[in-house]
Amino acid sequence: MPPASLAATMLCLAFALPAVAVAPPDAKSNDGPDEVAELAAWSATRDARMAWWREARFGMFIHWGLYSPAGGFWNGKRYEQHYAEWIQHWAAVPCAEYARAMKPKFAPDIGFADRWAELAQAAGMRYAVLTAKHHDGFTLFNSSEPYSKANDVAGGTNISPAGRDVAREFADAMRARGLRAGFYYSLLDWQHPDAYEMALPAYPKTDHARDHARYLAYMRGHVNELLANYGPLSTIWFDYSDPARQGAAWGAAQLLADMRARQPEILVNNRLYNGLENKNGDYGTPEKYVPPTGLPGMDWEVNHTLNESYGFSAHDANWKDTATVVRLLSDIVSKGGNLLLNIGPDANGRVPEAAERALLGVGEWMKVHGEAIYGTTASPFQRLSWGRATQKEGALYLHVFDWPADGRLVVPMQGEVRAARLLGSNATLKWGASEQEAGRLVVELPPLPIDAAVSVVRLDLAGEVVPMTFLVFPAADGAITLTPHDATLEGPSIRVERVGVIGDVKHNIGYWLDPAATASWPIGIGFGQEGEFCVEVELACADAAAGSRVRFEIEGGAGLVEFAVPPTGGWQSYRTVEAGRVTMPAGSHKAVLRALSKPGEAVVNVRSIRLVRLQ
Repeated sequence: MPPASLAATMLCLAFALPAVAVAPPDAKSNDGPDEVAELAAWSATRDARMAWWREARFGMFIHWGLYSPAGGFWNGKRYEQHYAEWIQHWAAVPCAEYARAMKPKFAPDIGFADRWAELAQAAGMRYAVLTAKHHDGFTLFNSSEPYSKANDVAGGTNISPAGRDVAREFADAMRARGLRAGFYYSLLDWQHPDAYEMALPAYPKTDHARDHARYLAYMRGHVNELLANYGPLSTIWFDYSDPARQGAAWGAAQLLADMRARQPEILVNNRLYNGLENKNGDYGTPEKYVPPTGLPGMDWEVNHTLNESYGFSAHDANWKDTATVVRLLSDIVSKGGNLLLNIGPDANGRVPEAAERALLGVGEWMKVHGEAIYGTTASPFQRLSWGRATQKEGALYLHVFDWPADGRLVVPMQGEVRAARLLGSNATLKWGASEQEAGRLVVELPPLPIDAAVSVVRLDLAGEVVPMTFLVFPAADGAITLTPHDATLEGPSIRVERVGVIGDVKHNIGYWLDPAATASWPIGIGFGQEGEFCVEVELACADAAAGSRVRFEIEGGAGLVEFAVPPTGGWQSYRTVEAGRVTMPAGSHKAVLRALSKPGEAVVNVRSIRLVRLQ
């Protein structure tokens, strides 16, 4: 996977640029299929091919290769960078040296794939994707391509032990346990002499002329071997493109045509094209971040890690625990996506104990709550202060992250509820519309949750969910957080700005060039939640533009505060300013942020406003 720390390079600049929605209209080779026609053909069958994927919701990603024996070290030196699969780059190791050092140490245990499949099954995963070839160019499948069998750079790209094909062992083991198997394939190649020179490792480069057509033929040969020799595949997961190299540069039309001809039920991700959220292929691939409002109008899958690295790192101990993974899964599925969660096995194919422990815990949660994940669709609600929601025909699932102290779960909906219960409990729950909550549904919960990570309330419905007007309610701690995506923005230029790449994506209200523009939020205060609130604004402003006067007010006379925007050192250098205090009674309110003056190029960037209730 591309590391976020290369954000200044072409690699990560690709992910910060606008997504490509369709292929260029002239994307057609002289002697191959038409790219636009191929994409249309894939689109025509997408719903039928995606049916199992939309049901599955949870899969396993496996980064494994010659980087695994290194474990984030080279020649005794520890490399702190995330993404240990990039060790060849971090340590600037020439390809021949890398191959000589790592090939003897890559020693898969007999039965490694069975253990992976058992773990994936126990975790509640439904499919798995293995790195058939990563950026270093070495192949986990036994390729018959001449360069893969023998070359004068690394001796050959095939790294399975003699008499074995670890890619086949993976595919067979997954399918034997009812999971679908797919392959990741890197379009980049750090060793092939005719590959594109994109994000190549730091070691010295040769200056020979590159024959890119030869490399495209080599890639096509690899993909066709995967399609022909490893049984029915769930997906080919390509990685990656940038603005200069995408689509036709990879021979995308021919690759798509080959896949469709050989395995017409297969899925393909969108990384033959630039942008993690472009709509080419079957599904988008946001990396290590969850789009705040999902990706409406398309299928998408977050690929994420259990620690910080995709490949095995012996020194990265920043492991996610079961609760973190469960909440991540709930969050993603509630927004209409899938989670492809990575394991980074070591040189023997052994999964780190912390990763295995977290996944087994997720599996225990899924045994009780899986019906709230599998086959569900996105939440009908814009946002819930206490958690997330998923739904399927006749049922609404309320994923409760923050258990209400008073036992009253307020759901902003109307509609006929036939039954309410906690998954994992036989007890029925009381519910009803509440005058106190302006007609919203209130479900009465027991004092303690069923599960400390996420407890799920199932509502059986007589008809459709009827969401009520969106309001931002206080969270369990009484605080109200106003985010860019919850705001109504009015006026020219002002908009939600996305900054950063991969796991470092952030959003803010920005481009506030016209002082007449405003941002507003609807707020709901229940009985017992009213009171005085401290207004904390997380903001940024270039030093030369500082000094704008800004007012934050609760319309209807509930209170207002004014403050001068301070210099913070840059438009993305944030600090939190305590702006003052407002008082809000129970009921519905409208909070408005407006500019009173603008001495510089723009008013301010705002990442969030937090209203902290004072005791």
